[in-house]
Amino acid sequence: MILTFGVAIGLSVVTAEAKSGAGDRPHAKAYDHPGHVPIGKPAGSGDTINRTIEVNIKETESGYMLFEPDVVHIEHDSVVRFVINNSGALEHEFFLGSFDEIAKHQQWMRQHPDMEHDNPNAVSVPRGETATLDWNFSQITNLEFVCLLPGHREAGMFGVIIVHDHLAPKSKG
Repeated sequence: MILTFGVAIGLSVVTAEAKSGAGDRPHAKAYDHPGHVPIGKPAGSGDTINRTIEVNIKETESGYMLFEPDVVHIEHDSVVRFVINNSGALEHEFFLGSFDEIAKHQQWMRQHPDMEHDNPNAVSVPRGETATLDWNFSQITNLEFVCLLPGHREAGMFGVIIVHDHLAPKSKG
C-alpha cells in the first residue's frame, strides 16, 4: 500500500510539471526538475564555443536508427556546439540527460507520444534538416544522448558522453 501511494504522489508531481506550457499537449521539462543529476548547463550568449561535434542520424534498411558517433569524450568546462544532421526519412530528436533521467523520461514519452520538448537540453531534428545544441559541460560525469520518440531508442538511437577532467600534458623524458 505504501509503495502504491508513493508512486501515485510521484506520478502526480511529474504530471503537474510536464503539462506546463500552452495548449493541451504535454511539454517535457526534464532538465530543470528538482533533484535531477547535474549534466552541465545550456551555453550562454557570452560563452565561447570550444568545440563543434557533428552528429549524424542514420536509418538503415534493416530498421536500425543510429547516431554517429555514438561515444563522445569531452573535457570538463568545455562549451560544445552539437550540429545534428538528420539524413533519414523520419523526424528525430537529440536529448541530453543523465542515465536515470533518460529512463524516466522515456517512460513518460511512451505515455505521451505527441509530447513536445520545451527544455534547453533537447532539440527536434526534422527529416532532411540540421539542428544545433550548445552545451556547457560544467560537470564531470557520464551522460547519454538519445532520441526518445517512441521506438527510436530501442532501434539504436542512443550514445554516451564521457565528460572528464582536463588531461595534464605528458612530460618528456
